[in-house]
Amino acid sequence: MKSGILSLHPLYEFLELDHDKAGLYGKSSKGRNYGKVVDEICRTIVATQGFYLWGRYERNGLWRNIYLGKAGFGRTAHLRARIKEELKDERACIWRAFVSVRTMEVAGERNYPRMWHQYKKHMHRALKKTGAAHIVWVTDPQLANSQVQNIESDLIETLSPSANMSRPVPPVTLQEHTKTIIGEFRKLIHAHRLERFLADRRDFLIPPTLR
Repeated sequence: MKSGILSLHPLYEFLELDHDKAGLYGKSSKGRNYGKVVDEICRTIVATQGFYLWGRYERNGLWRNIYLGKAGFGRTAHLRARIKEELKDERACIWRAFVSVRTMEVAGERNYPRMWHQYKKHMHRALKKTGAAHIVWVTDPQLANSQVQNIESDLIETLSPSANMSRPVPPVTLQEHTKTIIGEFRKLIHAHRLERFLADRRDFLIPPTLR
């Protein structure tokens, strides 16, 4: 089992310099450059199956769980590919630190005139991850596909991440894999608390509506 913690600070720093916010459009020059920053910060994530947790350290130093995801089970992409995909496709949650929701909706209508009626819903789902500053990931190469749903539902109920809307009922007994994964998450969160907490105090990480 391997694990790590990914800082999203380079993405916020990139966007802070994107004064016209052109990078919201993935096919623009700035949008592609944003994608390159995503590729760079994700290069150390292991290309295997596992679970990942979006979150941040609050102003009082406590960690807040935002979104729990899985990758690499069945036909889904491995951890590195899945996290990269989310950071690129759901970039609205990062841009929200600098622009209003309405500004993003206007940009979306302009950039995707034919598909915006579909993309708008996707953008609003992505905005539930607003305020995230880190992604903690844990590999679980031994987990069988038949166990994944139970482990995922167990993790969601136990961690109660705010952006997970789908919350299936977990099994009656606590799964051994659940305890192992949570233990890895907590080990990384504790180990980086002071360093990451101090970094998370940057005001631009918190949208005006959340300050």
